[in-house]
Amino acid sequence: MLAGLLLAGPAHGYRLQATLEGELGPLWVTRASQVYLTLGRMQRDGLVGGRTVPQATRPARQTFELTARGRDAARAWLDAPGQDGELVVRVAVARLLGLATFTELLDAASAAATAALRRLRALRAEVGGGLQREAVEAEIGRVQAELRWLESVRERAEEIVAAPRGARPERKERDARSA
Repeated sequence: MLAGLLLAGPAHGYRLQATLEGELGPLWVTRASQVYLTLGRMQRDGLVGGRTVPQATRPARQTFELTARGRDAARAWLDAPGQDGELVVRVAVARLLGLATFTELLDAASAAATAALRRLRALRAEVGGGLQREAVEAEIGRVQAELRWLESVRERAEEIVAAPRGARPERKERDARSA
């Protein structure tokens, strides 16, 4: 997901962390050390390059930028179906990349969810005993809710993309959430 944010251009770790916290609010809590650890691994793996930027009144800052390989990996992450819990994060990142990327992701996610719903409905007719039918029904309900959410976001896409970036929660509010 950090690579996805870097599709918008170079940034330092604190800005990446602040962007995610600002966009996702209480759904996203992490420590700067984790962000920098991940960026270090990405640099080691050749996904990002770093450069030191001097600052007038503060210590120099490390800025990270995607390599060609990193851009490919970021696009693959953004465009892939991903895990269930990642969709909101991918949508948040796509919002920051502009209306075209945002609507493409919403359309692709809706198509994937629609296909999954078709498969689940077919599977429902084949289930056996135990809790199988109820388990399939639960998954159908989850996918239907995801489709409703995607549609509501799609209907407001221009408004959502035009909205200013989210503000990072105040420090004591953030600290209380992570405690």
